[in-house]
Amino acid sequence: MKIAILTDCTGVGGGMTFIRRFIAAHPDDETRLFLSDNGECTAAKVDAWGADLVHVNHLKSLLQLLGNPFRRPKGRVVFVVHGVHLRKYDFLPKTPRNVLARRLRLALERWLYARCDGLVALNADDVEYLRRVHGVKVPVRLEPNTVDPVDAVSGPAPEYAFATVARFDFQKGYDVLLDAVAAAADRLRRAHARGLLVGGGGLLDEMKRRAESLGVSDILDFAGELPDAADEMRRGAVLVAPSRWEGSPYAVLDALARGIWVVASDCPGNRDLVRDGVNGRLFPVCDAPALAELLVDPRGAAKRAH
Repeated sequence: MKIAILTDCTGVGGGMTFIRRFIAAHPDDETRLFLSDNGECTAAKVDAWGADLVHVNHLKSLLQLLGNPFRRPKGRVVFVVHGVHLRKYDFLPKTPRNVLARRLRLALERWLYARCDGLVALNADDVEYLRRVHGVKVPVRLEPNTVDPVDAVSGPAPEYAFATVARFDFQKGYDVLLDAVAAAADRLRRAHARGLLVGGGGLLDEMKRRAESLGVSDILDFAGELPDAADEMRRGAVLVAPSRWEGSPYAVLDALARGIWVVASDCPGNRDLVRDGVNGRLFPVCDAPALAELLVDPRGAAKRAH
């Protein structure tokens, strides 16, 4: 079988991790990567290669593939929903502009999804959301991300009280984390506790400025985008994942596979992986004061609750 894999770019992150694992799981099939940023994700180019299955990741690639209402590829089209990004509008002010933007995106997604042969969702909440909000009629398959357990590696004690591994954008909730750090700053300083923030993205510089304005730059290290980000999380005693929504986050999976305690927002994706008080702690989405308490005492509250 010839499988065309469509995505927007080849940057580091969960999307490319998913694609690499998908390719590794199909060793007997011929696969080829098509990039929408290079204008390669068109039905004509996919058909010219002779794809039997078109495996699409990210909406930009799907729009490039199916945007022409008079042309679709000959192969079967499956779209992977890496988190329902329409949820973004649940966190934005209900201004006329945002309401219109949500309606337009929903209409576009409904039209594109209806032209697919099937969808893949990474958590049960997203399956329900796609059926209820999007009115999806095509088959939706649940396929959570997985990682293999990692053998414990002895080494020096963690350098940081906590670490994050995520790109800097609205979804990942770095603004919530910085507000939490500010609320807990005095206690963190007394404990000589620092945080390591790993990732790149469009909001990186803005979050650096926010840290400075909140007066917490001295207890945070911004490491930027690193190719071995999963290994970097070992430098923190705890992984913090303050996302507003997720699909099935590899950073959380990787941390749990390494036996690292996870403090995560109680959002779709995170709550499928973190068992509160067992392998980590969950806090309400966007609740900076609750996160502040867990930054200071990530395990103690769990011990008292159990």
